[in-house]
Amino acid sequence: MDDLYLGSIYEDVDVDGVKKRLRQGFTTGTCAAAATQGALWLLAGQPLPADLTVTLPIGKRAHLPVYSASIQGEHALCTIQKDGGDDPDVTHGALITVTVQGNSLPGIVLDGGEGVGRVTKPGLGLRLGAPAINRIPQKMILHEAQQMLETVFDTSWFSSYAGLKISVAVEHGEDIAQNTCNPRLGIVGGISILGTTGLVRPYSLSSWKASVVLATKVACENHDQVVLVPGSRSKQWADQYFTSFPSESIVEIGRFLGHALHVINIRPTVTRVIFAAMPGKLTKVAQGAMDLHAYESSVDLTWLLNLARDSGVKSSVMEDMQHLTTAGGIVNRARHYPRFLKQLTLSARNQILTKLRDGVVVDVYLLDAQGHILSSSVS
Repeated sequence: MDDLYLGSIYEDVDVDGVKKRLRQGFTTGTCAAAATQGALWLLAGQPLPADLTVTLPIGKRAHLPVYSASIQGEHALCTIQKDGGDDPDVTHGALITVTVQGNSLPGIVLDGGEGVGRVTKPGLGLRLGAPAINRIPQKMILHEAQQMLETVFDTSWFSSYAGLKISVAVEHGEDIAQNTCNPRLGIVGGISILGTTGLVRPYSLSSWKASVVLATKVACENHDQVVLVPGSRSKQWADQYFTSFPSESIVEIGRFLGHALHVINIRPTVTRVIFAAMPGKLTKVAQGAMDLHAYESSVDLTWLLNLARDSGVKSSVMEDMQHLTTAGGIVNRARHYPRFLKQLTLSARNQILTKLRDGVVVDVYLLDAQGHILSSSVS
């Protein structure tokens, strides 16, 4: 089994087309599992190791240094500071504290303390009112607790207690959460305890994709109309334009249009999908792209020029457009040709419709850089 130490886990990552050697870190779930183990060493009256070793879901051992630990009456506490490696994550440096104590009732009770959010909306795979500790971190924490109870605690402890209480807290977690998607997902009061592999991969596409899928699930579970936007400017426009829509129904999907549409397609409650984007992203969709990243899909300017010509754009304007190198430039030059703009939005709508079940209404809005509507597929 591989041993992983902070500061020594690296991988080569493609960052905007450039290979970089970046450091991995550990998730909030891994930190909570390690802190659970540390607190239980103290509760059992045993010496606390300087590094705590936990088994990750991927079968490797992670070694995490203890930030602080103490006994307070019948409670034992251990804190791990999250090191996210070279991933630009707002939870990097967060102090994750686990408090453990004996319980008169049998079994292990896991709860969230201050700074860990509570679930208030369906769609997250957790019951309403539960702490936002995802299922895999739950399993990691409970596994560490069970292992410690079986191997470290002596029989005298069990003569006083039948079970165990575990509480996970995050210092300043409520403030940190304001810079995450938790408020939009209906998770209130703090951050989520997350992690599927136990590792934070730098600039991880998987974590980004997972956050988009999760946000789309919450939108679908709570609303029959969902707005998808690829970037911050289109998101700002949608927030201002669809003022009657709840905020969580407007999802910033980044590059992951295809994944968001898949989530919507398998949820029959959604009856209408709205997609709004500026010319570059919208043209990609009109040409059939569902991954909108620059390195995965590109704009076919010849296709766009042919669409303009077929839509009746004058030859003199077409000559100007031949020298332009971006979809935004071409669309802006022909912005006074509504038939062309309409055909572009209809092409994007038709591509989105191919990814959805029959009966779902799709509306597409084409925006300029200032957030003005150039055209839409809405009749």
